[in-house]
Amino acid sequence: MIQQDKRITEYMFPVEIHRGQLREWAEGSLYTDEESVLQCYVSGDADYIDFIEQPVAIVSEQLKEIFDIYQAGLSWRLIVFADMQRMQQTRYWLAHPPSLRCLSPLSEYHRDGTLRKIVLDAHALENHKIFRVQHADQHIIVDLDVAECMLKFNLTGMKLHKVETEMPFI
Repeated sequence: MIQQDKRITEYMFPVEIHRGQLREWAEGSLYTDEESVLQCYVSGDADYIDFIEQPVAIVSEQLKEIFDIYQAGLSWRLIVFADMQRMQQTRYWLAHPPSLRCLSPLSEYHRDGTLRKIVLDAHALENHKIFRVQHADQHIIVDLDVAECMLKFNLTGMKLHKVETEMPFI
């Protein structure tokens, strides 16, 4: 599972857009023109990280290229971070991998019904290398070979967390 590295607190993020607006654009763009582009202004001396988890999953150009190698046909929306002080634009991508019903009965829940421990049903994954877990859409899961490829590059701002997989008997 990919998670944003919370130790990095200063990272480039749009300054003139509210996180709720970004979420609304992301949800709305799934049903509109695939060519829609969101341009956001950024400023400061913060780092450009490769994975932003909240309020929506945003990945760098380099991470998108890795995802495209392993999972063809993923849905993407372009977000341009425009830094007027540095006179540069950086391409980011809104990631929207498929959502799968793949939770094993061995998954554990908090009393309020939220997931405490994700356990995946290996048969439900089919051939997906990059996906979201239905009912836990904030988490993006990658297959081991995708994770190993990601580790070969000097990507920043993310960490990988192992998720258990159950192989049920048929």
